[in-house]
Amino acid sequence: MFIDIARSRHSCRSYTEAPLSDEQVRLIMEAGELAPSSRDLHPVRLIPVSDIPTIRRLAGCKDHGAEPLRGATFAVVVAADEGKADTWLEDASIASIMMQLEAEDLGIGSCWIQIHLRSLGDRPAEDVVREIMGLEDGTRVLSVISFGRKA
Repeated sequence: MFIDIARSRHSCRSYTEAPLSDEQVRLIMEAGELAPSSRDLHPVRLIPVSDIPTIRRLAGCKDHGAEPLRGATFAVVVAADEGKADTWLEDASIASIMMQLEAEDLGIGSCWIQIHLRSLGDRPAEDVVREIMGLEDGTRVLSVISFGRKA
């Protein structure tokens, strides 16, 4: 039952080195892509990251709280086109939790890494993530979700 998934989901900060299967990654991404959005505008961009060096670079994108990315074998940068919908923040949040609930259903750990309104020194963490990922200016970054097999 869904309520059991919701009850069992929690932030996972430690992962094994075993990668996720292609099917697990596909299902996690599909869950996020199926998320509803205000007025059906779909401003959210879900950017999968399976390159371990890039995931490790993302772990240094803010002063505190990105440590789960140091052990993750998969991550998703949750971004949005702010000009497409003024509800980008809410829409991106819904997509994020949809992916996390799918991961829980698959027995995969996940952790939401807040990026929006966080910083690395005096630099916005959104700028750091945009630079690492090569995203265009104007792309808003809500979070990075870490995924992996629970340690």
